[in-house]
Amino acid sequence: MVTTPSVCPRCSREFDCGIDSGACWCADVTTNDSTRAAVAEYYNGCLCRACLQSMEDARPPVPTLRAFLASQLRRKRKPQISD
Repeated sequence: MVTTPSVCPRCSREFDCGIDSGACWCADVTTNDSTRAAVAEYYNGCLCRACLQSMEDARPPVPTLRAFLASQLRRKRKPQISD
């Protein structure tokens, strides 16, 4: 795999980016849409593996469907006005 030397814009460490070869290590890191959006919004270029993983690990967990539904059921409903 051909790699390109890069500098992480988050921590300033050097790392090897494989994007030019079409098979970068970053494809192996599972990220959420919100993490990818934050990287694109706040940084120019790729992050190193440690920073990308750190951002993903720090992301608040997405509530499960069951937890979401339970929280909605606990909310008080407004009384319906009948004619």
